[in-house]
Amino acid sequence: MWPYIVVYIFFALKAISVRDRVSDEDRVQNILLLGLFLILFIGLRHHVGGDWNNYTRYFLTDIPYMDFKDAVTHEDPAFWVLSYIMYQWGFDLYGVNFIIAISFVYGLFKFLNKQPNFWLGLTIAFPYLIIVVILGYIRQGAAIGFILLALVYLEEESFFKFLFSVIVAVMFHKTAMIIIGIGLFLKGKYKLLKIVAVILMGAGLWSSFLAPKQEFLMQNYVYSNEYNSGGVWIRVIMNLIPSIILIIYRREWKRMFNDYGLSFILSISAVSAIFLVNVSSTAADRMSLYFIPIQIIVFSRLHILLKGKVNPDSTKMIIVTYYFIIMFVWLNFGAYSKWWLPYENIMFFNF
Repeated sequence: MWPYIVVYIFFALKAISVRDRVSDEDRVQNILLLGLFLILFIGLRHHVGGDWNNYTRYFLTDIPYMDFKDAVTHEDPAFWVLSYIMYQWGFDLYGVNFIIAISFVYGLFKFLNKQPNFWLGLTIAFPYLIIVVILGYIRQGAAIGFILLALVYLEEESFFKFLFSVIVAVMFHKTAMIIIGIGLFLKGKYKLLKIVAVILMGAGLWSSFLAPKQEFLMQNYVYSNEYNSGGVWIRVIMNLIPSIILIIYRREWKRMFNDYGLSFILSISAVSAIFLVNVSSTAADRMSLYFIPIQIIVFSRLHILLKGKVNPDSTKMIIVTYYFIIMFVWLNFGAYSKWWLPYENIMFFNF
């Protein structure tokens, strides 16, 4: 497990030592090298993550017998089309993971560049969003990369880019459609027209991707006990803590930052997941994955928010220690962490 720990410590040291809002030149240099590293780390992993065996089996039993029409009409078509293309070009799951890694890192970095401390945001993202979600859930991880882009475009009031990003996310994993509702709170000109467009787009996505699977989704996400998600309370609470912080300090947030609207909507959405746990732990778990960005938004700014009360360096130390504990405990005691250990990469030996 030491590659995870070494990478985390490096990110944490940068988060503590690098000042907020470093120059554009420094950011570009950091992003190019760091982006390449993360793409290789994520995209060329070998036998890492709980879904690995399922997806390697797809390349043996499903994808070789598909044509392009089969891929397009399959559920979550973006994944299957990408897999079909990679297979036709002589690649397998590694090729799919590599392309997904590129899109995810791009979305993540665009999102992190909106935060005052890029490195602190990355440190927060690494233990759960990157290690657990991206390395573990291939289709949903791909969707989250485009959701991060959608949130950036939403804040920039780029309406059509927001819709496009959500559509691509839904084509990777149908559960990403939950984010379309955030578009109802768009600000800027032509708000009514945008709301109508979001509603129509949501209806279209529902009829295309969710309605045909409605019975299956209800059975496996709501009624069945077979798919109960272990550890859902931990994941919900991880989003709940920063959400409550934002709600408590909402007046200070409005004064210091210009993205209160989006941040508040995400926090309320994250809080609402707690009411789903007893109804369907699986639905609450999947829903919570898309609200992980609230952790990055709040905790990467907490040292600024509490500056008058707590030393900023002390706040950052508490945050990086908190996430190190989360990572260490999960890697050592998580029920399914064995599927992430050891970390293997096709470029190197086992670690």
